[in-house]
Amino acid sequence: MSLTGKAAAEVNVLYMGTASYDLDGPKENQTKLFVKAGCKIDPLNVTCEVPQDMEQRVDAADVIIISGGNSLFANDRWKKIGLKNMFRSAMERGAVLTGGSAGAICWFDAGHSDSWDSDSYKKKMLGEVSVAGKDESSGAPKEGEAKKEWKYIRCPALGFMPGLMCPHHDKVQSNGVLRAIDFDGMMLRHPGERGICIDHYAALVCEGENYRVLSLPGRPGSVLDGKFSPEQKGAPGMWQKDVIEGKVVSKLVPESGKLVDLLKVAESIVDDPNCDLCRAENPDDC
Repeated sequence: MSLTGKAAAEVNVLYMGTASYDLDGPKENQTKLFVKAGCKIDPLNVTCEVPQDMEQRVDAADVIIISGGNSLFANDRWKKIGLKNMFRSAMERGAVLTGGSAGAICWFDAGHSDSWDSDSYKKKMLGEVSVAGKDESSGAPKEGEAKKEWKYIRCPALGFMPGLMCPHHDKVQSNGVLRAIDFDGMMLRHPGERGICIDHYAALVCEGENYRVLSLPGRPGSVLDGKFSPEQKGAPGMWQKDVIEGKVVSKLVPESGKLVDLLKVAESIVDDPNCDLCRAENPDDC
């Protein structure tokens, strides 16, 4: 709990499960270590309601953790009900903002999102049994299993930091496409933005003017002798991508450094028209 400056038992963790529709399984999985440490967990459910005490509960949070899941639904929902400004106020007073997958995308301008995967739609997920420990990002097709027909979209997010975020950068999901390769195509369609790409077992920690890249030891990743390994034969890490003279140029991000060297304000932002198609298929209809 070093980032909060408090002992674990004094830390109030606000859990936002909007991207996974406030299901119990993802909540249990993503808060279990906080619970083990003795933190207080406050789940703020806003998928189908707007709690009257929402602002007070955000103001009381030392840590705000965002679930994985459908990024487009969650970011749209938060903007609609006023949570975006509450999250920004929490950040400005020093609360720790965190999360994985959709919970990493949300803090940036936008993200490489699997929100167009119908398995992540509200009607689908609320109709299934929630399993604790289940990863909200779909797995790669098994041998002999057909690839699913869906495409990644550029999902607009909260914009607290500049950049186009790609989580699970080294992974293949149910559409059978390596995210790193698909993200390069997205970068070419959105050349005015810098890509921030984090492997599945890596994390970016931003504190003040500085950043650190963390990784789980013994886990597979894309960094092999300083070069990209599409087969995950290296260690987890992080990459920075820019479009220069019509080509995507990748750079391995050092383990620590200054945020000013990592983040870059977009020269231009182009909306993805597929987002509206996705919204129509997965509406906020509560």
